[in-house]
Amino acid sequence: MPAAGLPSLPSLVSAAALAGLGLAAMLDAPSSQGLGSAWTGADPDYSRLDERDATLLQRRGVEDLLAAFTKGQLTRHYWGYFAPTLADLGLTADSSLGVRVENVEGVTRLWLTPRRGAEAYLAQVSFNGEQLERLHCRGTSGDEVEANAGQCPLGWTPMKQSAP
Repeated sequence: MPAAGLPSLPSLVSAAALAGLGLAAMLDAPSSQGLGSAWTGADPDYSRLDERDATLLQRRGVEDLLAAFTKGQLTRHYWGYFAPTLADLGLTADSSLGVRVENVEGVTRLWLTPRRGAEAYLAQVSFNGEQLERLHCRGTSGDEVEANAGQCPLGWTPMKQSAP
């Protein structure tokens, strides 16, 4: 009989050792503490992701407003003039945006400067004597940004536009 119990001794010792290690691990590092430290280490990445998500959401809203402004001004020009304000087009801007509408010599511009972030946006509709031209641009907000009819300000990039 003693010979038959001997082969099961290593299995019992292994099981006891594994159970002891598991118990020690559970008592030493509670799961909530372990996860908490893992999440804390990742916070900077999540804040960057949150910032990027906010920028993309802001950009989507701005693009919608730029498109609506452009369509409205194209329509208003056929009535004889460009609208001087967003309200005249039936549009409103989010309170998180700085808004400026310019109308000078056959050109109307909508400047949008978000209160957060460094991006700024421009929608421009101009009449070159024969046809209406439209332009949307994105760039870095600054003190003095100057736009010319038919061109984005220096250092800004044109944005893709859908057909009016």
